[in-house]
Amino acid sequence: MNNTKLYPLSFKPILKERVWGSETWVLSGLDSDTSIINNGFLKGNTLNEALEVYLTDLVGDRIYNMCGDEFPLLIKYLTVNDFLSVQVHPDDERAAGMHHAYGKTEMWYIMDADPKARLYLGFNQDMSPESFYSRCENETLPDVMNCIVPKKGECYFIPAGLIHACGGGLTIAEVQQVSDITYRVYDWGREHNRETARGMHLELALDAIDYKKHVPNPTTSGVLADSPHFTVRLLEMDKQTEIDSSAADNFVVYLELEGSLGIETEGMAYRSAYGCLLIPASVDYWKIIPEGKARFLEITR
Repeated sequence: MNNTKLYPLSFKPILKERVWGSETWVLSGLDSDTSIINNGFLKGNTLNEALEVYLTDLVGDRIYNMCGDEFPLLIKYLTVNDFLSVQVHPDDERAAGMHHAYGKTEMWYIMDADPKARLYLGFNQDMSPESFYSRCENETLPDVMNCIVPKKGECYFIPAGLIHACGGGLTIAEVQQVSDITYRVYDWGREHNRETARGMHLELALDAIDYKKHVPNPTTSGVLADSPHFTVRLLEMDKQTEIDSSAADNFVVYLELEGSLGIETEGMAYRSAYGCLLIPASVDYWKIIPEGKARFLEITR
């Protein structure tokens, strides 16, 4: 199949029911849960199967040399109806040493927020492992976390090591490294109920947490997040826009937030059936064709 030119790819969603709501994985490079292509001659193949054949044509030389045959991102929509556990994710070094996996740095874009919804992001004071452990034991950990009233259109960057959680009433677009490693440290009392209890990872978390005071700084426009793991820009369009990517060496992902968009390249039109389109690195020119006014994320690495 590598004799045929690549094209913008859409994918079947992967649905995950959670105790706090649900996740819709619209693009996943996890070997255990890789996305299945939903259009064109590659329909039915997984993303990582396509990557094994198309190599640098799919992701670019630089990214392939770093990540090999595993697509480096996991992109989701989260529907949060109840409290997400207080949790932390390991960085690359710790995840590689303990889990033979990537770490997990992520970002949350708030697509919708109930006025009563809350985010908990980092500590509101310098902490120590001992004081953190004590707070977990007496179930007062949220008292030393920044409690934020999130607003629609805000983006929060969550590096590996930053403790975080959120309450119900949120719809979130999440962009993250291709990792599913989470250390739960507090689950709002659900851990004491046999029907809702999930695994807790307090001992693992102790060496993974950043204990310094954190000052949340949401972004709302332009470049929302820029890290070694991904760069995310917020785009708004109401007319056709031509893109020249011939000088770049990377893939591009478009993730819909409001409205819908299509892509046209070499006379063919492609739509994001489930909110997400992946433009391979070998596609140099395309048009973005919004339906009305569209708001979406442009994700690269």
